[in-house]
Amino acid sequence: MAENTRSLRRRLDRLFIPLTVGPTVIWIAGIILYPTLQLLWSSLFYTNPITQQKQFVGLDNFASLLFKHGHWFGTVNPDIVRFTKHTVIYVGFSVTISFLLGLGIAMLLNKDLKGRGWIRTAVIVPWILPYVMSGLMWRWMFQTQYGAINGVLVGGGVISKQIPFLSDGTLAMIALIIADVWVFTPFIIIILLAGLQNVPEQLYDAAEVDGASRWSRFRNVTYPFLKPSILVALTIRIIFDIRALDLVWVMTHGGPGKSTEVWASWLYRTAMVFGDTGQGAALGVVMLATTFAIVAVLYQVFGGTPYET
Repeated sequence: MAENTRSLRRRLDRLFIPLTVGPTVIWIAGIILYPTLQLLWSSLFYTNPITQQKQFVGLDNFASLLFKHGHWFGTVNPDIVRFTKHTVIYVGFSVTISFLLGLGIAMLLNKDLKGRGWIRTAVIVPWILPYVMSGLMWRWMFQTQYGAINGVLVGGGVISKQIPFLSDGTLAMIALIIADVWVFTPFIIIILLAGLQNVPEQLYDAAEVDGASRWSRFRNVTYPFLKPSILVALTIRIIFDIRALDLVWVMTHGGPGKSTEVWASWLYRTAMVFGDTGQGAALGVVMLATTFAIVAVLYQVFGGTPYET
């Protein structure tokens, strides 16, 4: 009887990991692995937008995406150069500004301030609004004739006539960055505030006793413990901006004259508007590979544990 019990326990022990990890593996395969493989497979075909018939073209979609006239190692496609530049500007400025702003607000909210709970609640509001609603709101605010921003500037005597924010390429990109920072800064604040609350107070007390400056306390005490939170915040933030479509499409549709067209809106226009799903899938693969590369770099920079050498 005892031998049978031990044998049953051994069998259950061997089944423990498959039974507990198995559903997670299946879930990951279902929502991550399969769509990724489907994306790779679709990038190898040309789909007729009218008949929906597919034709295997191999890597021709990538050649058309990267090079003019679809010839490998020919003249670089000016569209990918232009839209990559827009994406780098959009993601770079949005992420940098929202991170610095979020870090400053998070450090402020980490102090014992009066009404801190109310301030934290107010800060979260932009993050919980649907992105489309936020985009529509900012589009109306930047509207030339009736927009609130022009109304305030003209009414306050700052400018004499309305500024066409969404009709000028440079101003439209600035408007997109402002809207993006407003939407996503609360996310940065939440993540970094959680990381700041994990820093032991004893280390701050010891650094203060040693006469360390504020910058020294941040660099030697706060930053090492904040690195995991920075990694999470920047990773998710960059992923969201690389695939950003909601704000861009609602506010500018990639215009004027495609001056705010980024990778995500280019992919949507190519695959959904023009019906070239193969070309869109190829661009999706490029975006996926770029995202993996950026995440790998972030992990190398911020992936260490506190005070790890």
